[in-house]
Amino acid sequence: MNKTLLIVLVLSLFSPLVAVAADDGSASGEIKPAPWSGDWWSRKKGFMVKGWPGHSPSPLERYDAFVQSRTGKNPGAHAWESNPRNAHYNPNAENWEGHCNGWSAASMLTPEPRKKHVRNGIVFETSDQKAILSELYMNTYCKFYGNRNWGKSNDDPDDIYPDEFHRLLMEYIASGKSAMICDTSWDNQVWNFPMFKFESSWSTGWFDDSKLKVKTTVYYADDGVKPDFLGTKWFSTTYTYNLFLDGNGNIIEGEWTGSSSRNHPDFVWVPTGDAPNPPNSNQENPCLDPKFVKEIVDGPETQDLRDGTGRTPDMVIMEAGLNPQDIF
Repeated sequence: MNKTLLIVLVLSLFSPLVAVAADDGSASGEIKPAPWSGDWWSRKKGFMVKGWPGHSPSPLERYDAFVQSRTGKNPGAHAWESNPRNAHYNPNAENWEGHCNGWSAASMLTPEPRKKHVRNGIVFETSDQKAILSELYMNTYCKFYGNRNWGKSNDDPDDIYPDEFHRLLMEYIASGKSAMICDTSWDNQVWNFPMFKFESSWSTGWFDDSKLKVKTTVYYADDGVKPDFLGTKWFSTTYTYNLFLDGNGNIIEGEWTGSSSRNHPDFVWVPTGDAPNPPNSNQENPCLDPKFVKEIVDGPETQDLRDGTGRTPDMVIMEAGLNPQDIF
């Protein structure tokens, strides 16, 4: 089969956006706006419950104070998060453990908080809002591809396979449908980052028209930022792999090549919406109510949503065990 015809057949399976040039092929895509950057909320550091240098009370203490101002009850979000038995704050956690999946999903599913919000006199900086959203989206509905490498003897280090990875690039990003989240570490650690852009090129082998040699550079939103960072800080990674074709130009399998053999995504997932936290689960904080989170992050910069009991913001904050002077 003629090389150029073969490339055209392969490209037609992917996306009408793919450009064809002589014997080589290329594709690219970018999702706008890009997912926003935010802290990954380390379980070990416990910023969710302790705050960070120069920022106190913590995001969940502020959340509790706000809900108490609305309902008269402290919902206990801070207490739940603080309990090491729930495995969210844990001073003995692995250094890589955190809320990267919650941040990644929130950065794709919600607009970036870009302004300070004051609710019933309680201040929520953009960093507080991002923290609360990252906790709320720890458990989401999603489409999941590949299998997690748990470090067991029967785990396949080549999964996710490059043929499926390439197909997902075309299905989601080249088509403009959605960004997608990758665990960028092929071993048992999990480092979730939202991928929003890619550039791919390929050529056939010198003596084998059934093999495409592919080089793909992808762009991820980064979580290596301060909690109050605004916008998208990104980093890029280049993967190389071969794709193998049948006689009709269909991709039938693939193999990672070069350094990508041990430096490629472990799995890919695409969040589609918030999901209820299952009973007896510690996937996300069960004391967070989406209704109150929405009241905090949506709407005007300043809003009074008190429940008509006549209590002042200072009274509510003190009932929640906080010092008003620490907040204002």
